Amino acid sequence: MRNQFDFRRLLPHLLAIIGFLALAIMYMSPVLKGQQLAMGDVDRFIALQSEIRKYASEYIGWTNSLFGGMPTFLVGGDYSNGIFIKIHGLIYTLFNIKATFIGMYLIGAYLMLRGFRCDLWTSILGAIGYAFFTYNFQIIEAGHTAKVYAVAYLPLMAAGVIFGFNQRPWLGAVLLSLGLGLQIHANHPQITYYSAIVLGILAIFETIRAVKNGAVKSLIIFFGASAIFCALALATNTSRLWTLYDHSKETIRGGSELTPVKGEAASTGNSDSKGLTKDYAFAWSYGKLESLTLLIPDFSGGSSGGELDTKSESYKTLTRYGVDGQNAAQFAYQLPTYWGDQTFVGGGVYSGAIICFLFVLGLFYAEKRYRIPFLIAGIFTLMLGWGGNFTALNYFLFDYIPGFNKFRSVSMILSLTQFCMIIIASLGVKQLIENRPSWEEFKKPFFISLGSTAGLALILAIVPSLVGLRSDNDAAFVEQMAQSFGNNKAAANDLYNALLDDRASMLRSDALRTVLFILLAAAVLWAFITNKLKNTTAVVGIISALTLIDMWSVNKRYLNNDDFRPKFESAQNVEPNAADQQILRDTDPDYRVLDVTSNPFADPRASAFHKSVGGYSASKLRRTQDLIERQMVKNNMAVFNMLNTKYFIVPDEKKQPVVQQNPGALGNAWFVRELKMVNNPDEEMAALDNFNPGKTAVVDKRFADILKGAQPSADSTGTIRLTNYHPTKLAYESNTSSPQIAVFSEMYYKGNEDWKSYIDGKETPHFRADYVLRAMVIPAGKHTIEFKFDAKTVSQGQKIDLYASIAWLLLIGGALFLDFRTKKQA
Repeated sequence: MRNQFDFRRLLPHLLAIIGFLALAIMYMSPVLKGQQLAMGDVDRFIALQSEIRKYASEYIGWTNSLFGGMPTFLVGGDYSNGIFIKIHGLIYTLFNIKATFIGMYLIGAYLMLRGFRCDLWTSILGAIGYAFFTYNFQIIEAGHTAKVYAVAYLPLMAAGVIFGFNQRPWLGAVLLSLGLGLQIHANHPQITYYSAIVLGILAIFETIRAVKNGAVKSLIIFFGASAIFCALALATNTSRLWTLYDHSKETIRGGSELTPVKGEAASTGNSDSKGLTKDYAFAWSYGKLESLTLLIPDFSGGSSGGELDTKSESYKTLTRYGVDGQNAAQFAYQLPTYWGDQTFVGGGVYSGAIICFLFVLGLFYAEKRYRIPFLIAGIFTLMLGWGGNFTALNYFLFDYIPGFNKFRSVSMILSLTQFCMIIIASLGVKQLIENRPSWEEFKKPFFISLGSTAGLALILAIVPSLVGLRSDNDAAFVEQMAQSFGNNKAAANDLYNALLDDRASMLRSDALRTVLFILLAAAVLWAFITNKLKNTTAVVGIISALTLIDMWSVNKRYLNNDDFRPKFESAQNVEPNAADQQILRDTDPDYRVLDVTSNPFADPRASAFHKSVGGYSASKLRRTQDLIERQMVKNNMAVFNMLNTKYFIVPDEKKQPVVQQNPGALGNAWFVRELKMVNNPDEEMAALDNFNPGKTAVVDKRFADILKGAQPSADSTGTIRLTNYHPTKLAYESNTSSPQIAVFSEMYYKGNEDWKSYIDGKETPHFRADYVLRAMVIPAGKHTIEFKFDAKTVSQGQKIDLYASIAWLLLIGGALFLDFRTKKQA
C-alpha cells in the first residue's frame, strides 16, 4: 500500500511534466514537420565554426576563419571534461530536439515552486508565467542559446536554496550545486552573476531567520555541504572557468593598452581600464518609463522594425502623397514604431497582465518570509536593467563592484525581475487558496491591485499621449523622410504625426487588452472569495488558462511559425556565391579574404568559406579590435598586406559580389630588412600608419631580450615557406645564408604560453611584431620552424574537471543517502 501511495503522489507531477512537454511541442509545432527554428546567432555560429567542423574528430583551440585568427574558446568546440557536459548533453537531446527550450523553462519553474510548497495548479500557473515571459522567447528566436540554458537552470538553483533553509540541508546542497554546475556549463557568466545577486539576497534573509529560530545545526550543514558541493561543481568546469578568466584578459573585455581616442569608446568598448567602458556596457539599458511594457506589451511601440499594416495612419499618409499601395505597405511595415530608450529591440519585455495583477496582490498575501527578499531583489534587478538610465546606482556598481564592468546589455537582467515577480505572485495565490479571506478582508487589497494595474492601463488607453510617444531618434527620422519626399518637410511632418498616431493606437489597443485579461482573472478571484466558485482547482486552472492565452498570443508576435524553415533551406543559407567559388579554386592552404559587400567586422558570412580578416564575435581579441579601429577602417593596405589578405570581395555596379586579387599580399611568412624599435603600444600602432611591412618590422622594446641584439641582413637567396597547415600546428621551412628575422602572417596570442614555437624541434621563443603578428629570429642554414597551440588552461583544466566530477558524484550520492535517512527518521 505504501508503494501505491507513493506512486499516486508522484503521478500528478509526471502528468504535469508531460503536459509541459506537450505544450512546448504545440508552440513549436513546425518541428513535427521536420522544420527547424531559424535563430540568428546560431546561424552566425555555424558560419564561424566552418573550420572547426572540418576537424570534428578533434578539439581545436584556434581557428583562422575569423578576424585573422583567434581562440575557439567562446566560438565553438566544447572542451570541458566534467560531469556536467554529460548531463547537459542529455538535456540538450531531450529539450532542444523534441520539446524545445520552452519545456526547460516550464519544468524548472514548476519544480522550484513545488519547493515553496505551492500546490499543483499554483505551481503550473507560476511555471507558465516564468516560461512565457516574452524576453525568454525573444532570446530563443535570436539564438542566444547559452542565455536560454542559464535562465532555465536558475529555478533549480533556487530550489536548492529553498530546500536547504527548510530543514533539508543535504538535498538543498545537492540541488544548488547541480543547478550551479549546469548553469556554469551553459557558459553565460552574466546570467550566473545576476543569479548570484538574487539568491544572495534570499540567503541573507533566510540565514537571519534560521539563526533567530535556532536552526543553526541545519544551517551549518547546508552551508558546509553547499560550499563543498558548489566548489566541486565549479571545479568540474575548471577548464571552462580558468580559460574564460585567462582568455578574457586578451579580449575586448580586458581593456586596451592604447590611449583611447575621443569618440571611440562608445562604439567599440575600448577602455583604458580592465573592462568595458560605461557607454558600451550600458548601450542596451531599459528605460524607466519603458518598464511599463511589463504590464502592456506594446507600450513603447513593440519591435524596432515596426510592422504597421495598410490600416495604419502612416500607410494612409504615404498613399496620400502619391506612394503606390505596394511600396507604401512595405514602407509602413518598416517604420520605427518603437520609441523606447534602447538602440533597437526585438519587442517589448512583457510579464503578462495577469501576472502583474497577481504580483501586486501577492505583496499583500505572499508569506512575508519570501515576499520581502524577492521584492527587494525584484526592484534591485529592475533598477540594474535601467543601466545608463539610472547612473546613480549603476555607475557606482560599475566602478566599485568586482566583475560588474565585464558585462553589457544589462536589460537581460529583467528575466531575474520576472523570476522574483513569479514567486511573489505564486505565493500570493497559494495563501489565498489555503486561507481564503472574507470579502471584507479581501476587497481593499483587491481594488488596490486592480487599480494599480488595470486602472493604470485604462488611463493609458484613454489618454496614450500622457507618455509622450516620442523618441530621441525621431528628429533624424523626420530629416530622412524630408529627403525621401524631395526635401518636402511638410510631408515628412505629416508622416511623423501619422506615426505618432499609430504609436498611440498600438498603446491603446494593448492597454485595453491588458485591462480585459486582468478583469477576467479578477472576476474569477472575486467569485472564489464570495463563494460563488468554490472549487480551488477550477479557480487556479482558469487563471492559468487565461495567463497562457495572454502570454502565448503576445509571444507569437516574436516567435511564430514564420521563424521556422525546412532543413534544406538552412543548407542553402550558407551556400557559396560565385565570388566565393572563384576564390575557393585557389589551392594555397593559408590565405585571407575580406568581404566588403557588407560590414566585414559584423558579418560572419565570409567565415563560412574562407579564412577571413573579418567576422562576428563579441569576444574578439583586443589587439585585433585595436587594429580594426585604428588601421583597417582607414583602408591601410599595408596592414591588409601583412595579414596576407589575398582576396577582396567587393560589390560591382549592380551590387553583385566580385573578386579582386591583392598582388601586395605578403604570403604566410617573409624576412624583413630592418627593425623599428618603439617604446610603447601607442608608438607601435602609430608606426603602422606609414610603413612597408615587407621590409620593416615594428617591435615593442619589451621584446628586446628575445632579440638579444639580432639585426636583419639582406639575403636575396633566403627563402621561407609554409609546408604544413593545421589550425593549431603550423610548419615552415627556411633556408638562408645568414641569420634573419622572419615575420609570420599569424596572430600573436600569449606568445610562448599557449602558442609555442620550435626550431628543428627545440623550443625557441617568438615575439610580437607589427602590433599583432608573430616573429622569430631564424639562424642561418636550413631549418624547420613550427608553431603549436596548446592552452594549458584547457589541457590542465580537463584533468581537474575529471577528478572533481568523480568527487562530486561520490559526495552527492552520500548526501542523498543522508537526506533519505533523515527524512525517514523524521
